Amino acid sequence: MLRELAMSVCYQRYDVRALSKERSVSTQAANDTPKSKKAVFRRLVNIYAAGNLSALDEVLAPNYVGHASAGDRDLEGFRQSILHFHNPFIYDEDSFEVNDQIVEGEKVATRMTAHVKVRRQGNQHQIHLMLSLLAKCKEGEAG
Repeated sequence: MLRELAMSVCYQRYDVRALSKERSVSTQAANDTPKSKKAVFRRLVNIYAAGNLSALDEVLAPNYVGHASAGDRDLEGFRQSILHFHNPFIYDEDSFEVNDQIVEGEKVATRMTAHVKVRRQGNQHQIHLMLSLLAKCKEGEAG
């Protein structure tokens, strides 16, 4: 079962929006930098680790479509995925370690490691999952 769970998170593509909801020219320019796009993705990862489903609206566009090995999913499907993975695994604020990030245009490619504990009766043990993720970051709604 753990192998199946790990395989289903190996590749995901996220369409995310900039952190700021303002649309001024200066804000758009600031959100177009590689550093700001990495920050948007990091915010998404922190939301995932915390299981803060309501905060997803801050970074995911309403027309979000995620492409995972389990199939495509909308925003509600992504919320259900978070709930699904919080059931067998225990996350903390340091669960996700970003190993590499490359920004090119609207795309942010991330290689990261998830350090999570497996929920089991009587004991918990730590496992490490390697993840490769591709996000499309741009101001406003995802295209």
